[in-house]
Amino acid sequence: MKNKSFKKTVLMLIIGFACIALDFCVGTGLHYPHKYQNNKDTIGEFQYYNIASNYHASCDYKTITSTSQSEEINKAGQTFVPATAKVIDHVYYEDLQIDLFNDFLGLALIALACFRLKKCSRKFSFGGFCAICAFLVHLMIVAFPFFMNGIVLCYFAFFVGIGYLALLLTTLYFIGNGLFKMCPGVACRDERKWGRMVLFVILVLLILTTFIFWLGSDFNALHNLGILMEVFNGFLVFVFWKIMFRTGEYLEKSYEEGIAAYEL
Repeated sequence: MKNKSFKKTVLMLIIGFACIALDFCVGTGLHYPHKYQNNKDTIGEFQYYNIASNYHASCDYKTITSTSQSEEINKAGQTFVPATAKVIDHVYYEDLQIDLFNDFLGLALIALACFRLKKCSRKFSFGGFCAICAFLVHLMIVAFPFFMNGIVLCYFAFFVGIGYLALLLTTLYFIGNGLFKMCPGVACRDERKWGRMVLFVILVLLILTTFIFWLGSDFNALHNLGILMEVFNGFLVFVFWKIMFRTGEYLEKSYEEGIAAYEL
Protein backbone atom coordinates (compact mmCIF):
# COMPACT_ATOMS: atom_id res chain seq x y z
CA MET A 1 0.00 0.00 0.00
CA LYS A 2 1.65 3.20 -1.23
CA ASN A 3 -1.20 5.65 -0.62
CA LYS A 4 -0.69 7.11 2.88
CA SER A 5 -4.30 8.22 3.19
CA PHE A 6 -5.50 4.71 2.40
CA LYS A 7 -3.04 3.21 4.91
CA LYS A 8 -4.43 5.44 7.66
CA THR A 9 -7.98 4.44 6.75
CA VAL A 10 -7.20 0.72 6.87
CA LEU A 11 -5.36 1.16 10.18
CA MET A 12 -8.45 2.87 11.63
CA LEU A 13 -10.62 -0.07 10.59
CA ILE A 14 -8.17 -2.64 12.01
CA ILE A 15 -8.03 -0.91 15.40
CA GLY A 16 -11.80 -0.44 15.35
CA PHE A 17 -12.42 -4.15 14.66
CA ALA A 18 -9.99 -5.13 17.45
CA CYS A 19 -11.63 -2.79 19.99
CA ILE A 20 -15.08 -4.21 19.28
CA ALA A 21 -13.95 -7.84 19.34
CA LEU A 22 -11.88 -7.61 22.55
CA ASP A 23 -12.56 -6.44 26.10
CA PHE A 24 -9.93 -6.04 28.79
CA CYS A 25 -11.11 -4.03 31.78
CA VAL A 26 -9.08 -2.56 34.64
CA GLY A 27 -10.32 -0.93 37.83
CA THR A 28 -10.08 2.80 38.41
CA GLY A 29 -10.68 2.97 42.17
CA LEU A 30 -13.65 5.29 41.52
CA HIS A 31 -17.20 4.36 42.54
CA TYR A 32 -20.72 4.94 41.29
CA PRO A 33 -22.53 7.79 43.10
CA HIS A 34 -24.89 5.39 44.91
CA LYS A 35 -25.17 1.75 45.94
CA TYR A 36 -27.08 -0.74 43.85
CA GLN A 37 -30.72 -0.96 44.90
CA ASN A 38 -31.55 -4.65 45.35
CA ASN A 39 -35.10 -5.77 44.68
CA LYS A 40 -36.40 -8.67 46.78
CA ASP A 41 -39.32 -9.26 44.40
CA THR A 42 -36.98 -10.09 41.51
CA ILE A 43 -34.85 -13.14 40.88
CA GLY A 44 -31.36 -12.37 42.11
CA GLU A 45 -29.70 -14.02 39.13
CA PHE A 46 -31.39 -11.63 36.71
CA GLN A 47 -30.12 -8.63 38.62
CA TYR A 48 -26.62 -9.99 39.08
CA TYR A 49 -26.03 -11.19 35.51
CA ASN A 50 -27.05 -7.84 34.03
CA ILE A 51 -25.16 -5.65 36.49
CA ALA A 52 -22.05 -7.87 36.50
CA SER A 53 -21.79 -8.05 32.70
CA ASN A 54 -22.43 -4.35 32.13
CA TYR A 55 -21.08 -2.67 35.26
CA HIS A 56 -18.80 -5.24 36.97
CA ALA A 57 -20.72 -6.19 40.11
CA SER A 58 -20.20 -8.73 42.88
CA CYS A 59 -22.77 -10.53 45.02
CA ASP A 60 -23.36 -12.57 48.16
CA TYR A 61 -25.48 -15.69 48.59
CA LYS A 62 -28.14 -17.12 50.85
CA THR A 63 -29.54 -20.61 51.34
CA ILE A 64 -33.28 -21.14 50.94
CA THR A 65 -35.20 -24.16 52.13
CA SER A 66 -38.37 -25.58 50.62
CA THR A 67 -40.88 -26.75 53.28
CA SER A 68 -43.86 -27.41 51.05
CA GLN A 69 -45.25 -30.93 50.49
CA SER A 70 -46.89 -32.14 47.32
CA GLU A 71 -50.20 -33.99 47.28
CA GLU A 72 -48.47 -37.10 45.94
CA ILE A 73 -46.11 -37.23 48.93
CA ASN A 74 -48.95 -36.74 51.38
CA LYS A 75 -51.07 -39.47 49.83
CA ALA A 76 -48.20 -41.94 49.76
CA GLY A 77 -47.35 -41.22 53.37
CA GLN A 78 -43.71 -40.62 52.52
CA THR A 79 -41.41 -38.53 54.66
CA PHE A 80 -40.71 -35.15 53.08
CA VAL A 81 -37.09 -33.97 53.11
CA PRO A 82 -36.82 -30.18 52.73
CA ALA A 83 -34.82 -29.13 49.66
CA THR A 84 -32.15 -26.46 49.99
CA ALA A 85 -30.62 -24.25 47.35
CA LYS A 86 -27.95 -21.59 47.29
CA VAL A 87 -29.12 -18.45 45.51
CA ILE A 88 -27.87 -14.92 44.95
CA ASP A 89 -29.00 -12.53 47.68
CA HIS A 90 -27.52 -9.03 47.31
CA VAL A 91 -25.73 -7.37 44.39
CA TYR A 92 -22.98 -4.78 44.87
CA TYR A 93 -21.25 -2.45 42.44
CA GLU A 94 -17.52 -2.84 42.10
CA ASP A 95 -15.36 0.17 41.23
CA LEU A 96 -15.67 1.83 37.84
CA GLN A 97 -13.84 -0.07 35.12
CA ILE A 98 -12.03 1.13 32.01
CA ASP A 99 -11.89 -1.08 28.93
CA LEU A 100 -8.39 -0.90 27.43
CA PHE A 101 -9.91 -1.97 24.08
CA ASN A 102 -12.57 0.69 24.36
CA ASP A 103 -15.69 0.40 22.19
CA PHE A 104 -15.93 4.20 22.03
CA LEU A 105 -12.50 4.41 20.42
CA GLY A 106 -13.27 1.54 18.05
CA LEU A 107 -16.59 2.99 16.90
CA ALA A 108 -15.15 6.50 16.47
CA LEU A 109 -12.32 5.17 14.30
CA ILE A 110 -14.70 3.02 12.27
CA ALA A 111 -17.05 5.94 11.68
CA LEU A 112 -14.14 8.16 10.56
CA ALA A 113 -12.79 5.42 8.28
CA CYS A 114 -16.25 4.93 6.75
CA PHE A 115 -16.45 8.66 6.09
CA ARG A 116 -13.18 8.39 4.15
CA LEU A 117 -14.35 5.28 2.26
CA LYS A 118 -17.90 6.35 1.42
CA LYS A 119 -16.70 7.47 -2.01
CA CYS A 120 -15.95 3.82 -2.83
CA SER A 121 -19.31 2.30 -1.83
CA ARG A 122 -22.59 3.36 -0.26
CA LYS A 123 -22.22 0.46 2.17
CA PHE A 124 -19.59 2.46 4.04
CA SER A 125 -22.08 5.30 4.46
CA PHE A 126 -24.52 2.85 6.07
CA GLY A 127 -21.70 1.38 8.17
CA GLY A 128 -20.61 4.81 9.36
CA PHE A 129 -24.19 5.74 10.29
CA CYS A 130 -24.59 2.50 12.27
CA ALA A 131 -21.25 3.11 14.01
CA ILE A 132 -22.37 6.58 15.13
CA CYS A 133 -25.67 5.16 16.40
CA ALA A 134 -23.81 2.39 18.24
CA PHE A 135 -21.51 5.00 19.81
CA LEU A 136 -24.51 6.93 21.16
CA VAL A 137 -26.29 3.79 22.41
CA HIS A 138 -23.13 2.60 24.17
CA LEU A 139 -22.87 6.02 25.81
CA MET A 140 -26.43 5.57 27.08
CA ILE A 141 -25.62 2.16 28.58
CA VAL A 142 -22.54 3.51 30.35
CA ALA A 143 -24.52 6.47 31.73
CA PHE A 144 -27.54 4.47 32.97
CA PRO A 145 -26.23 3.80 36.55
CA PHE A 146 -25.93 7.55 37.13
CA PHE A 147 -29.64 8.14 36.39
CA MET A 148 -31.46 4.93 37.37
CA ASN A 149 -31.10 2.04 39.78
CA GLY A 150 -32.31 -1.44 40.68
CA ILE A 151 -34.57 -3.49 38.46
CA VAL A 152 -35.28 -0.54 36.14
CA LEU A 153 -31.56 -0.35 35.41
CA CYS A 154 -31.47 -4.10 34.73
CA TYR A 155 -34.27 -3.97 32.18
CA PHE A 156 -32.92 -0.91 30.39
CA ALA A 157 -29.35 -2.26 30.29
CA PHE A 158 -30.48 -5.63 28.97
CA PHE A 159 -32.84 -4.51 26.21
CA VAL A 160 -30.78 -1.50 25.13
CA GLY A 161 -27.75 -3.84 25.19
CA ILE A 162 -29.48 -6.09 22.66
CA GLY A 163 -29.98 -3.05 20.42
CA TYR A 164 -26.33 -2.15 20.85
CA LEU A 165 -25.27 -5.66 19.83
CA ALA A 166 -27.50 -5.44 16.74
CA LEU A 167 -25.88 -2.13 15.75
CA LEU A 168 -22.39 -3.60 16.15
CA LEU A 169 -23.27 -6.56 13.95
CA THR A 170 -24.84 -4.31 11.31
CA THR A 171 -21.82 -1.99 11.34
CA LEU A 172 -19.33 -4.83 10.80
CA TYR A 173 -21.58 -6.38 8.14
CA PHE A 174 -21.75 -3.21 6.05
CA ILE A 175 -18.01 -2.57 6.37
CA GLY A 176 -17.11 -6.14 5.44
CA ASN A 177 -19.35 -6.11 2.39
CA GLY A 178 -18.06 -2.67 1.42
CA LEU A 179 -14.51 -4.04 1.42
CA PHE A 180 -15.56 -7.08 -0.61
CA LYS A 181 -17.20 -4.78 -3.15
CA MET A 182 -13.88 -2.97 -3.59
CA CYS A 183 -12.28 -6.25 -4.75
CA PRO A 184 -12.78 -7.13 -8.44
CA GLY A 185 -14.70 -10.24 -9.41
CA VAL A 186 -12.36 -12.95 -10.69
CA ALA A 187 -9.09 -11.57 -9.35
CA CYS A 188 -10.15 -11.77 -5.68
CA ARG A 189 -12.73 -14.56 -5.82
CA ASP A 190 -11.02 -16.80 -3.24
CA GLU A 191 -10.25 -13.92 -0.90
CA ARG A 192 -13.89 -12.79 -0.95
CA LYS A 193 -15.09 -16.32 -0.25
CA TRP A 194 -12.78 -16.89 2.71
CA GLY A 195 -13.23 -13.34 3.95
CA ARG A 196 -17.03 -13.74 4.06
CA MET A 197 -16.68 -17.03 5.94
CA VAL A 198 -14.37 -15.50 8.55
CA LEU A 199 -16.58 -12.41 8.90
CA PHE A 200 -19.61 -14.63 9.47
CA VAL A 201 -17.81 -16.54 12.25
CA ILE A 202 -16.71 -13.23 13.83
CA LEU A 203 -20.32 -12.03 13.95
CA VAL A 204 -21.55 -15.35 15.41
CA LEU A 205 -18.84 -15.37 18.09
CA LEU A 206 -19.62 -11.76 18.96
CA ILE A 207 -23.23 -12.79 19.65
CA LEU A 208 -22.25 -15.89 21.65
CA THR A 209 -19.64 -14.17 23.82
CA THR A 210 -22.03 -11.30 24.57
CA PHE A 211 -24.78 -13.65 25.76
CA ILE A 212 -22.32 -15.79 27.70
CA PHE A 213 -21.15 -12.73 29.62
CA TRP A 214 -24.75 -11.65 30.17
CA LEU A 215 -25.98 -15.03 31.35
CA GLY A 216 -22.88 -16.76 32.70
CA SER A 217 -21.31 -14.28 35.07
CA ASP A 218 -21.96 -16.52 38.08
CA PHE A 219 -20.50 -19.64 36.51
CA ASN A 220 -16.71 -19.68 36.28
CA ALA A 221 -16.69 -22.27 33.52
CA LEU A 222 -18.99 -20.21 31.29
CA HIS A 223 -17.15 -17.00 32.11
CA ASN A 224 -13.80 -18.55 31.21
CA LEU A 225 -15.33 -19.99 28.05
CA GLY A 226 -16.50 -16.50 27.12
CA ILE A 227 -12.99 -15.12 27.59
CA LEU A 228 -11.54 -17.93 25.46
CA MET A 229 -14.07 -17.27 22.69
CA GLU A 230 -13.30 -13.56 22.85
CA VAL A 231 -9.58 -14.21 22.39
CA PHE A 232 -10.37 -16.53 19.49
CA ASN A 233 -12.54 -13.83 17.96
CA GLY A 234 -9.60 -11.44 18.19
CA PHE A 235 -7.51 -14.01 16.32
CA LEU A 236 -10.21 -14.23 13.63
CA VAL A 237 -10.10 -10.45 13.22
CA PHE A 238 -6.38 -10.84 12.50
CA VAL A 239 -7.15 -13.60 9.96
CA PHE A 240 -9.82 -11.44 8.30
CA TRP A 241 -7.40 -8.56 7.78
CA LYS A 242 -4.69 -10.96 6.67
CA ILE A 243 -7.05 -12.04 3.90
CA MET A 244 -7.89 -8.42 3.08
CA PHE A 245 -4.20 -7.54 2.82
CA ARG A 246 -3.90 -10.12 0.05
CA THR A 247 -6.25 -7.87 -1.95
CA GLY A 248 -4.52 -4.68 -0.81
CA GLU A 249 -3.47 -3.63 -4.29
CA TYR A 250 -7.05 -3.83 -5.57
CA LEU A 251 -8.50 -2.15 -2.47
CA GLU A 252 -6.09 0.75 -2.86
CA LYS A 253 -6.89 1.06 -6.55
CA SER A 254 -10.65 1.14 -5.82
CA TYR A 255 -10.02 3.76 -3.15
CA GLU A 256 -8.07 5.99 -5.54
CA GLU A 257 -10.66 5.54 -8.28
CA GLY A 258 -13.42 6.45 -5.82
CA ILE A 259 -11.56 9.61 -4.79
CA ALA A 260 -10.95 10.57 -8.42
CA ALA A 261 -14.59 9.99 -9.41
CA TYR A 262 -15.80 12.02 -6.43
CA GLU A 263 -13.55 14.95 -7.33
CA LEU A 264 -14.87 14.94 -10.88
